[in-house]
Amino acid sequence: MSDQGTYPPPPPAEDHGHGQQAAVEPPPPIKTAVSIVWAVIAVSVLSTILTFVFLDDIVESTGSQLTDSEYDTARTGAIVGAIVGFLIFGALWVLLGMFLRKGANWARIVLTVLSVLGLIFGVLGLTVGDQPAIFLVLTIVQIALYAALLLFMWRRESSEYISAAKAR
Repeated sequence: MSDQGTYPPPPPAEDHGHGQQAAVEPPPPIKTAVSIVWAVIAVSVLSTILTFVFLDDIVESTGSQLTDSEYDTARTGAIVGAIVGFLIFGALWVLLGMFLRKGANWARIVLTVLSVLGLIFGVLGLTVGDQPAIFLVLTIVQIALYAALLLFMWRRESSEYISAAKAR
């Protein structure tokens, strides 16, 4: 087996006084995974903005005949859901991306669960009819990002980096 492409364990962290240790640079697969996390957040921002742009189309795509009161309630629910969902989702993914970069295995596990759920719901979302085409495109982009994130987070170099981070 070739050692090409593997990273040696990081050197022992140096003490720079005051109990602080030098930061170990993450390997390229971890850096790529963190970049994918930012891309997922960016797609979520775009999706949230487009939810407002296509709000009437989204409400009407339910296929049911709504009274004016029900229509207003559905619009309000969609707006509140989009904002609250994005704030929670965005904050969680920012936090997870930061900890993944530091080598936290728990962040990788949570991102794995969220990515697998994203893949499942993304594929199911492709079957929804009457939604604007841009949402289908964004769903396909998100599916690709989740798959790529899983690939890069679980590369051997990533696992070695996270194992070394646990040992620090």
